[in-house]
Amino acid sequence: MTSVQKSAYGLLEGTYEMSQESESPLGQWNHGLSSMLACLGCTLGIFNISRFAIFSIHFGANFIFQFLVLTLLIGIPLFTFHISLGQLLGTGVLNMWHISPIFKGIGVALLLSQAFIGVYSIIGVSWMFVYFRDSFISKQDVYRWAEPLELYGEDGVRTLKYSNGSYKIEQTVPDYFGGVVLQRRNVLKQEEDLMNVKFSVAFNLAIVWIIVFLSLSKGLKSYGKVVYVFSILPIFGMTLLCAKLLGFLPSTSKGRSFFPETDWSEFFLNSKSWIAAFTEVFLTWGVFGASAMQIASHNRQKHFLYRDSALVIIITISVLLLSAFIANMCSQLLEYNNFLYLPSSFERSTTYIFLQRMDIPLPYSYATTPIRWMLHSGLILGERTIKPGMNMYQESGYQPLRLATELVPATFAAIGPKLISPFWSVLFYFIFIMFGIAQQMAIWYGVISNLLTINIKALKPCWTTITWFTCIAGFILGLPMTTETGIFVVYFLDFVIGCGWWIMVLYLLQLGAIFIVRGRPYSSETIVITLFTRSNYFLQNWIAPMFSFNWNVILPVTLLLLSTSVFKNGGYRMLYNWHSPKFYEYWPPWSRKFGCLLQIMPLFTIPLVGIIQSYLYLTDGPLDLFERIQMLYRPVMENSSDLRNPNLNDVESNNRNNNNNGTNVTTNDDPPPKYTPPPSYSTATGTRIAKLLRQSFRRSMVRIAHVLGTSDSIPSTSNDQQTLPRQLPPPPDYSTVLVEINQCRRGIISVGNSSSIIGNETQCSNEQPPSSPLTAEDVANILRSSLRRNRTLPLHCNSSNNLVEQECTSIQCLVESAAPINQDSIVVLDDTKTEEQST
Repeated sequence: MTSVQKSAYGLLEGTYEMSQESESPLGQWNHGLSSMLACLGCTLGIFNISRFAIFSIHFGANFIFQFLVLTLLIGIPLFTFHISLGQLLGTGVLNMWHISPIFKGIGVALLLSQAFIGVYSIIGVSWMFVYFRDSFISKQDVYRWAEPLELYGEDGVRTLKYSNGSYKIEQTVPDYFGGVVLQRRNVLKQEEDLMNVKFSVAFNLAIVWIIVFLSLSKGLKSYGKVVYVFSILPIFGMTLLCAKLLGFLPSTSKGRSFFPETDWSEFFLNSKSWIAAFTEVFLTWGVFGASAMQIASHNRQKHFLYRDSALVIIITISVLLLSAFIANMCSQLLEYNNFLYLPSSFERSTTYIFLQRMDIPLPYSYATTPIRWMLHSGLILGERTIKPGMNMYQESGYQPLRLATELVPATFAAIGPKLISPFWSVLFYFIFIMFGIAQQMAIWYGVISNLLTINIKALKPCWTTITWFTCIAGFILGLPMTTETGIFVVYFLDFVIGCGWWIMVLYLLQLGAIFIVRGRPYSSETIVITLFTRSNYFLQNWIAPMFSFNWNVILPVTLLLLSTSVFKNGGYRMLYNWHSPKFYEYWPPWSRKFGCLLQIMPLFTIPLVGIIQSYLYLTDGPLDLFERIQMLYRPVMENSSDLRNPNLNDVESNNRNNNNNGTNVTTNDDPPPKYTPPPSYSTATGTRIAKLLRQSFRRSMVRIAHVLGTSDSIPSTSNDQQTLPRQLPPPPDYSTVLVEINQCRRGIISVGNSSSIIGNETQCSNEQPPSSPLTAEDVANILRSSLRRNRTLPLHCNSSNNLVEQECTSIQCLVESAAPINQDSIVVLDDTKTEEQST
């Protein structure tokens, strides 16, 4: 490793030492992989697994490669930014704003977004329990979703059977989801029962919340253990299921293309595919960034964050690719059974037909426009496919969890339990339940932890109680989704909240507040060092600067473009057009205003909290108004431990230096940066030598001027000597000693090879010529010592050749007090003192 590499490595290590000083007051992970597995709950869930799988069918392999490219460019930097910031500050999005209190509203808005998503997305996990229950059948039985459900459907009598006695699975599978899973009963004709809570749906929802409560009831102690089960088991089960389908494919594929919608000539031309991939990247890596930040805040000092992030990235991409494999396998198996998979809409039984017999001509919209050229809007719980000529007033093109509610059950129903064991259906829905609960735990843990940071000392002992009440509140708020019109409530919340464009705006503001307004010591360089601490040279000197540049330039621009694109192409402008007579048949007129409130309320929280913080800081604090303003948006970090201090509580924990009496108290100036890169070895050595030469030259000139009589720094022997302060000459140097020796000769008695000074009988005469030239031994005897004890010189030769006493308190008199070489004493003692010591 070269010197440049070592200096760069030392710079990164030193900056990291500055940025890691304290631990999170909520505790640290007890196991090394707990943080990594918990972060998987933020990037892997049943929702993005289902969306990725369906998009890979609709767009082919183009979508997969576009997703991977955008993941490297946007997704990974966005994910690593949040976990690096969490480990650096040791706190979540709510209490991190002690670094810039005026932007605390961003933390409040992000906390609200996580709470909204956690309340309504959990309903999808409860649906999986119904499929999981009905998957336990024998090989002689029939899946329940392959049987007719006559009570469901608004068109009266339905023809379900073919002449050979087999049922139409293109009708039974949608009826099962609407009639058994959602408990809908002809919703368009029985309006008096629309708000009745369905017991089975509410019961499944309660089970999910109970599991979440038990997993989080003891904080990190319980969460750090169960995360191993809820993360490792589904990954292993997904791999096992793919291996089974891989062995099942050769007998049924018959040379069909694995991604039939792939057209490489449209890789750069199909904007619909790029928009879908762009949105999917954000919903996978960024929408739960606040939860990932809270999880990373519990890491210990010098935690290998780059290792955890690399494992999360690899596992997430691998599981998504496996889900795409499963989806395309199911699509090929359906094609082998003479079925074609098409997008659907959940509103009516006639619109919720996602299977088309291949011997029947396609509808006009599908025949004229391929699915890959249709507009797809990715939401959190599901996705929308806008077909050409579709009546948006009655049909939305939305369906949640298409992989688990459409594709997989239709595939198992078409093949039958005799050819493929029901065990694989049980395994699939078990995997989805585990993934869904793991993601819900990650979301809800972030909500609970951020609430506790409001007052950690008072609320931390009540962790179990707070967890219980928050889970109860989440269950109560989710009860409207268990009613007859619960699916319409889910679609409304997913349309308003799950679109994510306003969450992108929040992240954009967060980046601007940290890197532009706050700045050092919370620059991108400091945050990226937290990510790559104790890593190799390549990561620190090549990958780290790329991440820093991405956070400052690429990521803000892409978030701005993506939020604009999603808002424009998703049809969300109609939500703000309150004067339009038609919007969506199944939503009441007031729902538009309520939807606008859900999107605008978190954004309005930012200026509202900023005004409150401004009032608190400007009305109390230092007397200087500019210091108050600086404390509001860029407070001074007086010590490096403030980098990880989640106990700061805005007004109470900022260093306010005035009291009730209005006394003036001085405040500390903004200190310089805590770390300055060291100069090179040549620069440091040259600077030191130049400084020594400059000091020596100045001292020599002063002493020469003193000897020539041009300086009056020598104390006088006049009567007013006692009234004047004694001024000591500057320390001697080589030139001064030589001049004094030649101008003021002292009596020297040579004894052998040494010399001694004769007590108080020293004579000075400028007329006496100097003796023989000094030898090297004489100079060495005079200059041999650099430090001497303070003593009083018996005689001193002033400018008038008079002998005076002078106190020697500095290094200037040490040369005259030098002892001979053969003596042990550093300073020559008087004869009387020597005799006293000898006696």
